[in-house]
Amino acid sequence: MRYLGLALFAEGSTDYRLLGRLLYRTVENLCVFHANDVVEIGDVRELDAPKAYQDGNRATRILEAARQDIGAFHILFIHADANGDADRARQERIEPAVRLIRQEERLTNTHSVAVVPVRETEAWALADGDALRGAFGTILDDEGLGIPARPQEVERLSEPKQALDHALREAVGGRRRRRHQVTTYLNAIGERVDLTRLRAVPAYRRFEGDLRAALRQLGYIH
Repeated sequence: MRYLGLALFAEGSTDYRLLGRLLYRTVENLCVFHANDVVEIGDVRELDAPKAYQDGNRATRILEAARQDIGAFHILFIHADANGDADRARQERIEPAVRLIRQEERLTNTHSVAVVPVRETEAWALADGDALRGAFGTILDDEGLGIPARPQEVERLSEPKQALDHALREAVGGRRRRRHQVTTYLNAIGERVDLTRLRAVPAYRRFEGDLRAALRQLGYIH
């Protein structure tokens, strides 16, 4: 049996809630079907830079966050919302950190994997209406929730956060809405989203391909 440690540096606190379970499940799925041996997968560790580096540039903050947990993870997920330009997001907000991490001798046995939704993380939550229905406790269909019928269409949404908030508002209604925020449901959605449906979303498919390559290079999967 081999242990596989996971860590995530995300842009915002709410991103950890959705991505934590979603990334874990993606790794688990790849290991179940392709692992060379039995793999024990650790929970996704939420990384943040030490206080002394909070005002530093993003690449330095990611490096220092990783340094704090050296030895605790093998895969470091680095999240950045693309806001419509995935290549630019990777170049400006992912690659500088990856270069610094590669120069850190104590991190040479880890692999960094970019997590770059085309707009916002919430777009991935909108890819599966059944996941929303299960999390929100509603029987409204996709049209009633105001979400795309086909998962690949979520990348056309200009404001995924607003679309998810609208879906919750439609599901729980007026007075209950005051007591329910979307962030309350993100863990549950991340646990429920159908990975097969997500693979129809190009940004997720690219992420999964990068993850597969990293796991293969580390010798966890064939």
